[in-house]
Amino acid sequence: MDPAVKKETGYIAAWVILLSLIMEAVFLLLRKWDLSVLFGNLGGAVISIGNFFLMALIATRAMNRGVETGKPEEAAARVKATTMTRLLGCVLLCVLLIAVFKTNVYATLIPMLFPRIGIVFWPKFNKNRGMEQAETEGSDLID
Repeated sequence: MDPAVKKETGYIAAWVILLSLIMEAVFLLLRKWDLSVLFGNLGGAVISIGNFFLMALIATRAMNRGVETGKPEEAAARVKATTMTRLLGCVLLCVLLIAVFKTNVYATLIPMLFPRIGIVFWPKFNKNRGMEQAETEGSDLID
C-alpha cells in the first residue's frame, strides 16, 4: 500500500475523531445525548473514514496504472466510475445503522461531512509544517 494513502487516511481519521468528539459534546450540552448518538457517531465515523480510504486507494492505483500505460484519461474514468458505488455503499450502510440498529439519524449522517472539513484544512496543515504544496498538474482529470 502506498505510504501516502496511509498518511492521508490517518490525517482524515484524526479530523473525524476530533470532530466526532466535538459533536458528542454538543449533544451532551443540548441534553440530547444517549447511546444511539454514540453508536451512530461511531458507525458514521467508520463509514466516512472507510470511504476516504477506498477513494484514496482506488485513486492511487488508478493513477499508477495510468502512468504505466500512458493513459491518464483511463485513470480518471476509473476513479469517476467508482464514485457512485462508494456513495451508494455509504448510503446503504447509514440506512442500515439507522433502521436496524436505531442509531441517531444526525449522529450517523453528520460524520460523513467530517473528511471534507479535514480536506479543507489540509493545505493549511502542510503550510504550517513547512511542506510545499504538491504539484497538481493534470489533477483536473479526476475533479
